[in-house]
Amino acid sequence: MTDVKPDAEVPKPSIGDVAKPSIGDSAAAGPAGLPVPPPTTPKADSATGMVVAGTVTAITKDEVELTLEDGRPAVIRRENFDAAGTDPTTVLSVGDGAEGAVLAREDPKGRVVLSRTWALKRKAWANLSEAQASGETITAKVTGASKKGLVIDAGVRGFAPAAHVELEPSGDLSPMVGEVLEWRVLEANPSKDRLLLSRRSILMKAERQRAQERLSSLKVGDVVTGKVSSLTNYGVFVDIGGMNGLVHISELSWDRVRKPSSVVKVGQEVEVKVVEVKVRKRRVGLSIRQLQPDPLSSLPIGEVVPGKVTRLVDFGAFVDVGGGVEGLAHLSELAEFRVTAPEEVVMPGEELRVKILGVDLKRRRVELSVRQAVYDFG
Repeated sequence: MTDVKPDAEVPKPSIGDVAKPSIGDSAAAGPAGLPVPPPTTPKADSATGMVVAGTVTAITKDEVELTLEDGRPAVIRRENFDAAGTDPTTVLSVGDGAEGAVLAREDPKGRVVLSRTWALKRKAWANLSEAQASGETITAKVTGASKKGLVIDAGVRGFAPAAHVELEPSGDLSPMVGEVLEWRVLEANPSKDRLLLSRRSILMKAERQRAQERLSSLKVGDVVTGKVSSLTNYGVFVDIGGMNGLVHISELSWDRVRKPSSVVKVGQEVEVKVVEVKVRKRRVGLSIRQLQPDPLSSLPIGEVVPGKVTRLVDFGAFVDVGGGVEGLAHLSELAEFRVTAPEEVVMPGEELRVKILGVDLKRRRVELSVRQAVYDFG
């Protein structure tokens, strides 16, 4: 009897040792015994996201065919042409150069699929970031408006807050829709898709330049028309064509003025005379009263006129002789006898007659006499 030996152990195949089907294997064979090729899938491009350039070889309203600089065929479909879905034939022609960002896979025809929209956005963000860093301005179109501000197309969507659109907000920004304006970049953040723009500093610079030109053209003695822009305790600011000049309270009227609001109102149009120009200090002095007749110049020197005592001082009494003109009757001119205090002979509010002794236009002083008026009148 023959001894039966146990079968020798056969090592188990590892994953890497699994036999691949040969040409003769029916499971992997196709017609005529040929192997079945693997299914074709669009090939991934290692340059995904890179912006590449090429030359347009064919174009329709739906797509643009290009030959890239390395010779590969490429395509830009209409949905990837720009954010607005523009008909490519209205922008490009055969032979033109074009750029696009490489998308993840080629199409079934083996063409590199490009996105012109991405390329335009990447270029726009790069330009905007550079403009923010350098402080240079950009031009962009207003596409929308609301109470909060304006929507701007700068290659990417941007926003300008209402406070940064005009120097004096009008409230209604809708008339600006469609305008192409100059802007300064406040913030360009592509990672957050955030773009903030402003015109305020541009408008202020233009206003300063106009003011400087206006200032340089003004001369003392010029008469100009302006509009009251603001009131202060010491005078009135008047806008005279892009710049403000000051009418000091003493130059508002020949009469004594305690409050500027008693003479003019904000927004009122006034005619003013230029009395001072300081270009380096950007300062202009104006006068309203100098365009009005000077009541002192018409006073009849040597004549006796009626008056009213307005106030008393140690050295005499001030008397209003009409037309806002106030003169001083010195202690020595209050009576024929020696007077040590004005209240000995006159009181505030008292009406009397005075003689005009003299007028000093430069020092704005009028000399009066009660004593001589009584003598002449008597």
